[in-house]
Amino acid sequence: MNYWKIRKKTRNILLQILTGLTLLFVSNVEPAHGWTESSMTTVTVAEKGPVSPGTNPKILVEIFLSADRKEDLDEIKRAFEAVSVTRVRAQFFRAGNPPQNIAIGKSVPASVARLAIRLAIAYNRGVKHLLPEYRYFPDHIAIGTSAFDEASQIPVRPEDIERLSDPALTTEQFHELYRNLTGEDKRLPTYLH
Repeated sequence: MNYWKIRKKTRNILLQILTGLTLLFVSNVEPAHGWTESSMTTVTVAEKGPVSPGTNPKILVEIFLSADRKEDLDEIKRAFEAVSVTRVRAQFFRAGNPPQNIAIGKSVPASVARLAIRLAIAYNRGVKHLLPEYRYFPDHIAIGTSAFDEASQIPVRPEDIERLSDPALTTEQFHELYRNLTGEDKRLPTYLH
């Protein structure tokens, strides 16, 4: 293996370890200075098409919002509760806005993923970047996370977000499209090319 391939592989492994440690830290520690954390609860926004409640208790949603969105948290949690997602952790930026990104794990049902996208659009000023599935646990959603540098975030066009939001997509089709948009279907995310 040449130097650059080893370097890329090492970088990917280190980023995966960092992600795991970050998730472990966030789930087990009090919020850092400048952050407030809500209790773990959940939210819902109307889904176009069927949603299967009762099948999503393992899903963890981490949502990062601007401070002016604190009053919206109960509505967001209710939206996720409507699809049986009860593990929602919210943190608020003291000043400024979180990144306009979203990460959706490979085991998240399409209906829940579409809900997360709608909530990110409504409460985090839109979605301009996707984070590759392989960087997150299979049952994890992150909205507005700053855990990764800009090079890890894959730019996405509004029409691609519309394609992901299509209620006709099955869960398998949704994740196939998601991986295509992040470049994961080519084995390496598009930012590594």
